[in-house]
Amino acid sequence: MDYARAKAIFRRVLIVSSSPADTLAEAGNNPRFLRFEHALNSAGFAAAYRAVDCISRLLEIISSFTPDIVFCAADHLPATNAAGALSVNVHEWFESEGIPFAGSASEAIDLALSKSALKRRWNRDGIPTPPFVEIDRSTDLAAMADSEFPAYPCIVKPSGAGNSRGIGRHSVVTDRVSLNDRSSRLLEEYGQVLIEHYLGSYPDFREITCACIGNGEGRICMPSELVFIDKPELHVITTADKNNNKISVRAIEDPGLRSNAAVLAEKAFASAGVRDYARCDMAFADGMFWVIEINGQPMIPDTWFGACTAHAGLSEHQYLIAIMTAAIRREAGIRGMEAVLPSAALSMLPEWLEARL
Repeated sequence: MDYARAKAIFRRVLIVSSSPADTLAEAGNNPRFLRFEHALNSAGFAAAYRAVDCISRLLEIISSFTPDIVFCAADHLPATNAAGALSVNVHEWFESEGIPFAGSASEAIDLALSKSALKRRWNRDGIPTPPFVEIDRSTDLAAMADSEFPAYPCIVKPSGAGNSRGIGRHSVVTDRVSLNDRSSRLLEEYGQVLIEHYLGSYPDFREITCACIGNGEGRICMPSELVFIDKPELHVITTADKNNNKISVRAIEDPGLRSNAAVLAEKAFASAGVRDYARCDMAFADGMFWVIEINGQPMIPDTWFGACTAHAGLSEHQYLIAIMTAAIRREAGIRGMEAVLPSAALSMLPEWLEARL
């Protein structure tokens, strides 16, 4: 530790989620974020959780609470609560205001929100991802040759929608008629569509999710396997599957498979430029790993993120404190300072983890 540098105390943490104006009071009792608040307060932070409906209200709360760092669960918020207000990248707003925050830079958030743009980045960086094509409302589907699409079967999904929105068993298509039909339906609703080679038909197919905490060489990647409790005909995870607990998140017992998954996930995270924490979806098929997409701002505390960290030996309190520790040390480093964290927080982290962060 370089004691010649100025020290910065990071203790006051504001946790923010988003909600429409008419449900703010109810949202302020969200158990997920109250658990986050409790975890940080038990570790010696002075944490407060608030729900907001727009950037203007966020600014009011920040001005009142004067946090040392902010964790915002929403990636975008309207500028005001007026109808039709411009949507703002929250991290870009933090950057413009000079407010320390946990999570990725605004460019990485926008990149992760576009499945197609992220896959183009991975192609550029030599990271294996299934063949794909992106189309939008200006695309003449009928004029496209079959050779312009990935090999069947394909999965058709919105390019910019997260949490499996727009994805179901019917998203897997095996011929041009069903591809055109499904693509046209999604284009009407979402505007941009990703058509990707579907890997779930390979006999060795396995689906992997990998949580990460930290930055640079200190980033820790923790992969786990996603398994249907009752195996469907097609392996496609929908929002309903997630919400109805139809997916089991299991430890990867094979050490070689686990290590290879972590190595590829680290490359994918680095290519995307994410910081502090993120989660990557991957697949093993046809004898190799493939990267599918990244959730650049997972809604923590989160069941899947928590399962990955639990398989690495971390409790919910520990991984939440670890994320904030990584963010605080990174933000202090940007300012040329040495971060001072509550001693209780550091004592709650395993030595190997604290040293990596």
